[in-house]
Amino acid sequence: MIERATTCLENGGKHVLRIPKKSFRTKRSLHSSFWSHGAGDINLPAWWHAFLRVSPTSPSPWPPGENPQNSKTIPSHIAGLGFLDFLYPVRTLAFIRRHLTENTTALRRHPRSRLLSQRSRTYASTADSPVGHEAKLEADTEATSAADDVEVDFSAIATSHLAPGELAAKLHEMLFSEEQDTDIRVIWQLYEMLQESSGPFDPSDLDQLFKRLSSSNVPFGLGKTRELFETIARSERRASHYACTISAALQQGDLRSAVAIHGEAANNIGGFLNLGTSLVFKHAIQNADWEAALAVWEQYGDYRRLYLPQRCVWEDFDRLPLPSILEHASGAVSFAINCIEASSFDDAISARKLAIAIVQRALNVRHAEFDPFLQAELVDKAQSIQEPSFDLYRAAIVQHFSVGVQSSEHSQWGLRLYRTARTKPDFVPSSKLLYAVLTRCHATRSSQDMYHVLEDYRKHDIELPIFAYPRLLSQFARHGDFNTVDQLFRESIDRFGAENIGITAPCLLHACYRRAEPDRAIGVLEHLQQTYDYLPDIQGWNTLFATYARVGDCDGAMALLDRLVKVNVRPDSKTYGILMGMYAKRSDYEATSTVYEQAISEGVKPSFEMIGSLVLALAANDRLDEAERTAEEALGMDFEAPRHPSPALTGDFSRTRMWNVLLGHRAMRGELDKVFELQNRMREAGVAFDGATYAALMQSLCIKKMPVAARKILLDVMPKADIRATATHYAIVMSGYLTTKDYRMVFNLQRRMEEEGIKPTSSTRNTLLRVASQLDHKEHFRGTSKTRIFEASHADQILTQTLDNLDPIELATLGPLKFAQSNPPNAAFQASYFPYMISLYGSKKVFDKVAEMYDKYISTVRKSNPDTEISPSVELLSSLMVSYTKAGEHSETEKCWHLALSKSQEIACKANGDTSQPGWVLHKYRYLLSLPLTRYMHTLWATSRIDEIEPLISSLQRAGYRLSTHNWNKYIQLLVQSQSNSHTLLAYRLCEEKIMEGWPGWERFGHHIALKRRIKKQWVPRSWELGRPFPHYETIVYLASAYLDLQAEAYGTGLAFVGELERAAPKTVEAVGKLPRFDDKIQNTLLKRD
Repeated sequence: MIERATTCLENGGKHVLRIPKKSFRTKRSLHSSFWSHGAGDINLPAWWHAFLRVSPTSPSPWPPGENPQNSKTIPSHIAGLGFLDFLYPVRTLAFIRRHLTENTTALRRHPRSRLLSQRSRTYASTADSPVGHEAKLEADTEATSAADDVEVDFSAIATSHLAPGELAAKLHEMLFSEEQDTDIRVIWQLYEMLQESSGPFDPSDLDQLFKRLSSSNVPFGLGKTRELFETIARSERRASHYACTISAALQQGDLRSAVAIHGEAANNIGGFLNLGTSLVFKHAIQNADWEAALAVWEQYGDYRRLYLPQRCVWEDFDRLPLPSILEHASGAVSFAINCIEASSFDDAISARKLAIAIVQRALNVRHAEFDPFLQAELVDKAQSIQEPSFDLYRAAIVQHFSVGVQSSEHSQWGLRLYRTARTKPDFVPSSKLLYAVLTRCHATRSSQDMYHVLEDYRKHDIELPIFAYPRLLSQFARHGDFNTVDQLFRESIDRFGAENIGITAPCLLHACYRRAEPDRAIGVLEHLQQTYDYLPDIQGWNTLFATYARVGDCDGAMALLDRLVKVNVRPDSKTYGILMGMYAKRSDYEATSTVYEQAISEGVKPSFEMIGSLVLALAANDRLDEAERTAEEALGMDFEAPRHPSPALTGDFSRTRMWNVLLGHRAMRGELDKVFELQNRMREAGVAFDGATYAALMQSLCIKKMPVAARKILLDVMPKADIRATATHYAIVMSGYLTTKDYRMVFNLQRRMEEEGIKPTSSTRNTLLRVASQLDHKEHFRGTSKTRIFEASHADQILTQTLDNLDPIELATLGPLKFAQSNPPNAAFQASYFPYMISLYGSKKVFDKVAEMYDKYISTVRKSNPDTEISPSVELLSSLMVSYTKAGEHSETEKCWHLALSKSQEIACKANGDTSQPGWVLHKYRYLLSLPLTRYMHTLWATSRIDEIEPLISSLQRAGYRLSTHNWNKYIQLLVQSQSNSHTLLAYRLCEEKIMEGWPGWERFGHHIALKRRIKKQWVPRSWELGRPFPHYETIVYLASAYLDLQAEAYGTGLAFVGELERAAPKTVEAVGKLPRFDDKIQNTLLKRD
């Protein structure tokens, strides 16, 4: 070999650096290890090592003073050795000095050098290796390149003078050294020397050598691992040899060879041993090489039948992060689907088994964060290859609920899995699973799923654990299901005694609160005290106060306060906040301020609820400027934090809610500019916006008939502000489109709300009910249908669906309810549906449907409150009066009026008010009798008792009631129709005094065919803002008709009376005189003279 090197060395350098071909004398290449000629990589006998060792006095190729012994630019394996300069020609020696001292890395990367190594002769046979020849060459090249950059102390191998036993001992010492810092090349050299000397080599040392080489994480060690493996006869290969070689092959990226080696191991090794199955299986899955994974799986399946425990194959797979595991499982399912579609029966069966096994393993990972949509996709895919059993769903459910804090979407998907699992025929839940679902239902307040859980407990004869009762009770109490709460409470007492009564008993009170049933709540309190000697703490008493507040029962709340004092329980700020909120909602500012002063005198520190109630009371009395000043002052106040915070109870206030009260009242008055001003002040003061803040803005826009802008806030602004839209927001915008008669947008919003998963409420259903009735009205008056009896088929259908799907909690909803008018929560549900339908059918004279609707109302009330005496609301009585008036049943109309008058006294009377004294009506209820009064005035006129109207109006005004614009216009029209001069004069006087103030004249509206629409658009909002009634167009026409009749009378009497009218009502006479002439039905009927 030295001879060959002597003749070819110069040409080899030129070959690497692409020196012109004319300089070549031969094409023979150098050995690939020549440039690192330590002779350690050449298969030579052991005695050659001693011959090749260089003495310290060996000559150096570098000039004196340039010895790079300590130079970092010279490879360490060259810098630390002697140099055989007699072998090198002069030009080659110069080449070595120039290039190997400057940039050895560039030389190794030179493409010609790679070509050279491929043409070199390989002295170690790889014929039996599973790794291909090309991969072996690449591994050897990388090992050599990496080794060139590592400084190795070759003094450790200067042991050729040692006996074979001493070599074995030296190698053993290095292999089992605790420091593990010996260079792997040194160990390999010792091993080769020991092999050449035929020295003893313990099998344990061989195992350790495999471990050291495969765990070295350097290409040299990995390559030698596989080389060492090939030198061992197949019959002598052990499980550890296979495992280490598989590990080395995987580190080199040679998955196919690792699979082949594992297949050999599975056939050759027996017993409960580690063959590297888990490692190669994980790599196959990670690399999405499903054919390799399937091969390992089948090898594992055959081996497992005899020896291997099942857990071994998943050991490394389980260490992957859960999101990756779910993705890999999804990939396995996709591979199985492809195999099934390819119609390869055997492969399809194996691939499907593999995919299902990976899916099940992925779903068994616990306590790890993951994307629920990944799991959703995985479960959906798994259903396409095999109908998943309940076990699959159980694993997915438990995996979902094993994560501590979850998002709403995460929890909802877990509950969806539970609903699907219940439909499986093999569904047999465990107590642990049901409790996990129950806990998540309680966290998400999912009442429907909570009922399912309770049903499964009963169906599968699983006893409820003691800690499940509080969760069930609190959820069903929140839902207002008193009967279920009472049943579970008694069951808990029977099974576990009164141990947890302090936790379970308040749920009974809370269920009564949700249903707005104070009488039942008092009954529960007395039963608990008599049977169990239990009295609630202040939080329980506050629940009772809130129950009275919900129905507006001030007398009952004050009686409860006296009872509280008798049992030596001191009211807190929450108690007074609830009482103040109760009075404030009734607009009783005097009572609100009295309770506030009482709380301060007893040393109770003001709270948000107390100051917020003052703001609400002022706003409800239209003292908005004072309310705003109070809210401004509250920004700098230090409030007491509630000891028992309970967002569910009425009266909870925060700074945001205070300002929302102001926004809401400004919005209802249509003061859009004030709404924007208040919102700017909130931003400046750092008051956070919430859903109610945007609801107020949307309400003001809808009142201004700008539903498009309100819809933009709903769909664009609120999502950007990260505020979730509710059914209340949708109801506001839907009612805005109802006002503008854009019915198509109402249904579009309804569909969008359902797509978003928002449950419809009474407010949204009421809007749909009114839209449906309008569509029914249009259909009735289209074409030949004018002659048919009116049928509100669409509206009836919506009402029927609403009643069939009646949710008990909607009977006493906590949120704002549109169309509920002045009714308390326990009566608002019925009052929002039936009055409209009865009035609709009554106005169309469909009296059979009126009776049917009233019967439905009675049955609905009895269904929800069987023990409560039925007392129709004022709105319902007013609707019945419409029907009776149309039918000419004036006696029934008068009965309804007296019932409405009595009902209004219960609702509208101030605290401690005396109805025999003037001014007992609360400001909020001053228009409570407006609708029934209009019907009753018509009955008095029809029965020739019109003179009774004036004293009736006087008595109502003395009590504190106010007449609406419609009341005054209707009264004036009835006076004119009586055809009495005295009544006509009274009509003109009332018009002048009550509704003509601020009349702008016809010039403002212009003489145009759309005059009536202009009046409604331009005049009504201004009058609403000023709080003044305004004249209707029809009223002016009626007055003009009377004026023409007076002029047609005898000259003396008629003219004198006309003069009296002009003196008593000059503005009215001027408006009548300048009335534009229109060719419409009312003018043609009233003003036409023969």
